Amino acid sequence: MSEIIKRLDVYLTNLYPGYSRGYFQKLIKTGQATVNGKKVSSHYGIKEGDDINVSFAAAPTELVAQDMPLAIIYEDDDVMLINKPAGLVVHPACGHHDGTLLNALAGYAKDKFEPMLVHRLDKDTSGIMIVAKNERAKNSLVKQFQRHSVRKTYFAAAAGAISEEKGRIEAPLGRSPVDRRKIVVGPLASKMAITEFSVVYRSRGYSLLEVHPVTGRTHQIRSHLAYIGHPVLGDVTYGGPESVGSSVFKRQMLHAYKVSFIHPAKSKRMEFSAPLPEDMERLWKKEKFK
Repeated sequence: MSEIIKRLDVYLTNLYPGYSRGYFQKLIKTGQATVNGKKVSSHYGIKEGDDINVSFAAAPTELVAQDMPLAIIYEDDDVMLINKPAGLVVHPACGHHDGTLLNALAGYAKDKFEPMLVHRLDKDTSGIMIVAKNERAKNSLVKQFQRHSVRKTYFAAAAGAISEEKGRIEAPLGRSPVDRRKIVVGPLASKMAITEFSVVYRSRGYSLLEVHPVTGRTHQIRSHLAYIGHPVLGDVTYGGPESVGSSVFKRQMLHAYKVSFIHPAKSKRMEFSAPLPEDMERLWKKEKFK
């Protein structure tokens, strides 16, 4: 008899840390998360070899297709690459039932295909996102994220002049027992996270960084940079209400710049990038980064 690894809802929450356990419980209840092609309960104990399938396309409540602008970087029959603006929530959740990226994708698809999210960005982080257009593409991309073979590059503006040219942060992350909104270094239930960075420019106490998250934990870059004493400019969650730049910038200065992955159908590595948004461009020019 195969050994039970973990409850299904707990397993999915760990696998996709950007989504809540309650969100997955609703998906399981409505049959949008299945095991071996069958509807199961949230407390189902998954075993090695189980085929787990999750559909993010339809939210637990009916997804409203909306006509919203989309910055499409690339599209073919299998994938889309989107440049998400800061301030846009990725998927419907409590308090955000519409006006999300998934609503915009549903409006764009118009029943021609089913847009499926395979990862996420925080509301106030801008940049490139991959969207699957069919089950084959989704399954391939999910596996690539699980194996950490999707390569991601971010640009971040961090407080302080970082002296090292390059750095590697290896510190476990977990949800704060004090503030559940925050992911912090050191809790007992934490998981190892690795972030690599290089300093592109330094100017007036700020540093422009190129950041590579080796692992993909929730808030990883923001939490790790705060941990080493250089929080992202404008990040009031991890830099505090008086954080550097919070009075000037309306969001954290973090942008998902580049991503590369193996194309699900073409079986070759492809790379795409999203240009810096206007607010970060202004910062670079103001601080003479360019």
